[in-house]
Amino acid sequence: MNSARTKSINKPIVSDISWQLLQQNDQLLPLRALNSHKGDHGHVQVIGGDHGYAGAALMASQAALVSGAGLVSCATRPEHISAYISRCPEIMVAGINSGLELAPFIRGDQNQNKVLVVGPGLGKQAFGQLLLQTVLQQIEQFEASGKAQGVILDADALNLLAAKPRITGSEIDFSNHAVIITPHPAEAARLLNISTAEVQADRISAAQTLVEKFSCTVILKGQYSLIAGKNSHGELKLYRCLDGNPGMASGGMGDVLSGTVGAVLAQFTVLGLSPLSAAKLACCVHSKAADYASVDGEAGLLATDLLPFIRRIIQTRLVAEESVTELGVEQND
Repeated sequence: MNSARTKSINKPIVSDISWQLLQQNDQLLPLRALNSHKGDHGHVQVIGGDHGYAGAALMASQAALVSGAGLVSCATRPEHISAYISRCPEIMVAGINSGLELAPFIRGDQNQNKVLVVGPGLGKQAFGQLLLQTVLQQIEQFEASGKAQGVILDADALNLLAAKPRITGSEIDFSNHAVIITPHPAEAARLLNISTAEVQADRISAAQTLVEKFSCTVILKGQYSLIAGKNSHGELKLYRCLDGNPGMASGGMGDVLSGTVGAVLAQFTVLGLSPLSAAKLACCVHSKAADYASVDGEAGLLATDLLPFIRRIIQTRLVAEESVTELGVEQND
């Protein structure tokens, strides 16, 4: 990566993780209590789905449901409500056209396990700009009241962030919130103001720079997706997911990932576990589901093909923390 355009940073050691490694360590979250209720498992609020992109927010919402979220709601164009309900009636759909309509949607549930998933099908036009501005304003209000907010930023939410301050009006600092961003290489390049080729030439530095720039956790998608962020001790850690296959190079895969990440983060929040831990687990769940779904071949693999496999994998009990092999040395997050 061009050192003149990104600050010089020491590269951390990259640890390999996979769904199999998550299982082998046997440090698992307890099964759900018999008397648990839906509020115990988080509320994921998906925000997106402009005209022409209705499917993106729908797939993210479906992924959040099969990933174990207790509640899933979606704020999208009013024209999409009937299609969403007919496809998946478990999603609570709100029709919105403006930021003024979005604000009460976000404020309506004060569940401490609530996570916003912003960006699937958001678009870069006025609809997307106003919704992202509203989300950022709501985050500021949560911060002013001493509350942290879980947020997943994906797709056009990242493209709009890259256009700051025109869109956001200020610099972005997510240090007081549990924020996970999920860029593909081109989105990462826009956020860093470099070329996609530069990102791909040094993915480790790109992921690390994003962590430092936005004070967040990062899933840099691609072959062997990278997960980077600060652990509970404030130490930068970087992981490489070994699961996944080329069949994932198709539309909607990122939307399913964002919903999965949102649901896992919502369930992790009540347990006091880090966004980095949630990102690692969700990335491996999503990638392993793609491996299971590609049993009949990688070409033609659909994002929605992953949904039943995500649900199956989640039943293998959630993983709180896992040991990984780092050049022969066992290390925890």
